[in-house]
Amino acid sequence: MFGNNAKSAKILLSVPRTILAILWSIQEGPARVFFPHKYARKYCYGRRRITYDVALCNLRKNKLIERKNSLYYLTDQGKKEAFFAYINAETGIYKKEKIKWDGKWRLVFFDIPEKKRKHRDYLRLILRAIGFKEFQKSAWIYPYPIPVFLKDLLFEENIKQHTRFVTIDHMDYDKDLKIKFKV
Repeated sequence: MFGNNAKSAKILLSVPRTILAILWSIQEGPARVFFPHKYARKYCYGRRRITYDVALCNLRKNKLIERKNSLYYLTDQGKKEAFFAYINAETGIYKKEKIKWDGKWRLVFFDIPEKKRKHRDYLRLILRAIGFKEFQKSAWIYPYPIPVFLKDLLFEENIKQHTRFVTIDHMDYDKDLKIKFKV
């Protein structure tokens, strides 16, 4: 489902997963809109056209996408896969360098059960890739406003009842955190 090692914070997408992410973001469209899309530029630059054609064919064969009147759209099964492809794509292009600290801390904490270990590991991967630091066990901290795609993940059906997100206006002692985040 997730296709990434939880120890690594580098996000890579295959051509089919990139197409799924694009369809998640645009909902439906002809194949020609896939190629100038920011996800295709990031993850598929330099690929030959036939690679996209084969990926589209395989996605249709696996019933993740359908085509009607030259428009592609996600099936119900495809929407589940596409959501995580979208999260991966957004994580990979997320840039925190241009964000100025507003003096607030963001805390994500969670208690995701063992039977949902894949979801827990995936959430950690995304938090790490964005730039969160582990504050305590299953509590992660970040000094900048969180991106929309992280909120989408935190409210995903399988984990939303196990996660919390808090913005803190004041923390008594945060000198060590300011040094760690260089703010």
